[in-house]
Amino acid sequence: MTDVSLLEMMNAREMRMAAQQFLLRQYKKPLISFTLNIPGPIKVLPGVPDAFEEGCCQIEKTLTKHLVRINHVDTVKQKTGYEAYYSVDASPEFIKKLMISLEDKGRLGRIFDIDVLRKNGVKISREELGYSPRPCLICTEPALLCGRSRKHNVKELIREIEMILSERK
Repeated sequence: MTDVSLLEMMNAREMRMAAQQFLLRQYKKPLISFTLNIPGPIKVLPGVPDAFEEGCCQIEKTLTKHLVRINHVDTVKQKTGYEAYYSVDASPEFIKKLMISLEDKGRLGRIFDIDVLRKNGVKISREELGYSPRPCLICTEPALLCGRSRKHNVKELIREIEMILSERK
């Protein structure tokens, strides 16, 4: 387990945005961007590789089940976190609803972060489709509010994530 500096995280975020823009330009189709919500300086905790693979499998099975064509898949596995990108041929709103069902399914889905971007690069929010914001891992408040107010410390969040990851064994 390796700590990630703030500069490394900022660079990784810039690289993620560049990869998304490249794939959107290349395929001119909606894009799924999948990562895991792991706060703190260590992004690849024990269990993260398996959880990431499970998330990718769930995404691919869901797309296949709903007859959504996958044009291209890219994965990135670095100490700053694991990422997967899927260029898909379907309505971005339909794709977002499918991905919300994965995020809301079971405890593991709670740490999935699955964004869907329209062809123009704009993310589709849960709220825009009539869904509630994602709840915090620890309490029932919206996760975004808890994160902004720092209601829970990183140790509490990591402990909960480690429990979720260990439940899979």
